[in-house]
Amino acid sequence: MTESIEQMIDDLKGKLRLVNTSVLNKDSFPEDKKEELKEIHTMVMSRKNISTSEMAAITQALGDLRK
Repeated sequence: MTESIEQMIDDLKGKLRLVNTSVLNKDSFPEDKKEELKEIHTMVMSRKNISTSEMAAITQALGDLRK
């Protein structure tokens, strides 16, 4: 199943429980970064718990993907 950028962003917002969800705006992620976003999404969704350091790395990686 192919997930849309919007669905992956919504999933990440829920799983990461970010305080400032505006940093994950679907319009901020270009279509050519969809595969990288999918890799992050798959990793995050497969984890039961995410440590503070992992959260920092994930948010940094997401920030790097933004336009």
